[in-house]
Amino acid sequence: MSLLIILQLAYLITLISICAYAIRCGGRPERQGAAIMIAGSVLTVPAASLVAQWQSPALGVLAVDMAVLAAFLAIALRSDRYWPLWTTAFQLVGVATHLARLADPGIIPRAYSIAQGFWAYPMLVALAIGVRESRSRVMPRGVRF
Repeated sequence: MSLLIILQLAYLITLISICAYAIRCGGRPERQGAAIMIAGSVLTVPAASLVAQWQSPALGVLAVDMAVLAAFLAIALRSDRYWPLWTTAFQLVGVATHLARLADPGIIPRAYSIAQGFWAYPMLVALAIGVRESRSRVMPRGVRF
């Protein structure tokens, strides 16, 4: 099994695990965050397939990433939680890598593709921490904020 397939499976397992945790145990912002992460991940697959080995800027992936950034920013602006600020910041760095690639086509394609995939992991960690914090906000009667 190639390293790429192993990394893709590891991401898929991490995505499913943390998003299932968020949907089951989180409040409304955490469930929305899980939905955004799932939608962004699913939509990235066909968008990334349009780029041959990341040799050129992935404009389809950039469009998906911009939509994910806007969605997390909307949660961050409406929510009283801290994790959406972190996910928004991590996503902004991911979008910045697209802009760097557009500005300098000389960036090594492998570095570009790795930088794109990397930032999803800290976003998932922030979501998991957000769920844990949300659970601590549950009132004794089980009412969520």
